[in-house]
Amino acid sequence: MTVTFGAIKIRDTNYPYLLREIYNSPKELFYRGDLRVLQKTCISIVGTRKNTEYGERMTRSIIENISALDICIVSGLAAGIDTIAHKAALELNLPTIAVLGSGINNIYPKQNQNLAQRIEQNGLILSEYPEETEPINYHFPQRNRIVSGLSVATIVIEAPKRSGALITAKLALDQGRDIFALPGDVDREKSLGAIHLIQHCSAYPICSGFDVIEVLKKQPHLFPSKEQPKKPEIQYNLSPEEKEVLSVISKSRMTKLGQIYRKTNIEIQTLLGILSILEIKGIVLSSSDKYRQKY
Repeated sequence: MTVTFGAIKIRDTNYPYLLREIYNSPKELFYRGDLRVLQKTCISIVGTRKNTEYGERMTRSIIENISALDICIVSGLAAGIDTIAHKAALELNLPTIAVLGSGINNIYPKQNQNLAQRIEQNGLILSEYPEETEPINYHFPQRNRIVSGLSVATIVIEAPKRSGALITAKLALDQGRDIFALPGDVDREKSLGAIHLIQHCSAYPICSGFDVIEVLKKQPHLFPSKEQPKKPEIQYNLSPEEKEVLSVISKSRMTKLGQIYRKTNIEIQTLLGILSILEIKGIVLSSSDKYRQKY
């Protein structure tokens, strides 16, 4: 991707349209990276700075599941779940946006400076504060409205009852966005925030990223298609070969392997490999030598 830096104003055409809709939209955004990622469907992932092994494992698993979609992962570059989310996105070649509570030339926390440089190469560093602004406590709750405002949905992994992650989730709720929460052990402090969101804030409880896809697939308008603007469809993150194979598999009935082979003319061993990848991504279901699109 092309790495650039500068600022965009709320009246500019490349200003994120979802962010423009929220209360108190930032009038200006400073950035480093590739502005094109702002046009992607964004999902934010937030959580505690002091995550457990369970939190890290599930963050990575959820992002791996939803990487089947053509999306961008948004978080706040904080220690803990935010850092894990950015790293997992980069490892899966997903674009990611880090929203700062400081200036884009004053990365906080300092230990994430190398991560910020990696994000610039495959996404965006974003802030409403001028480039050299110091990190100040009240900036972080403010930046949370941007994290949720950029996103069609927010996923909370682990969070105590009083945490920035819960602030982000409640802002997402106020902004009319979907919120998802990963349940954990009820006797752990870091599980109480997610439980609160499920009980009192209409958060969807999830066990995997596939649960997120199940909800988002019912809202295809969230995935704008330049090729077919009048027919919005959920957009997958697929190779050209995977797209070709998926295009000949029915959504309503099972399609035989022989039919797929004849329509694509892809060598059978290669074809079986592609079908296996589509199954692993959770996009295709199989029974014997027959296949059907899951979504």
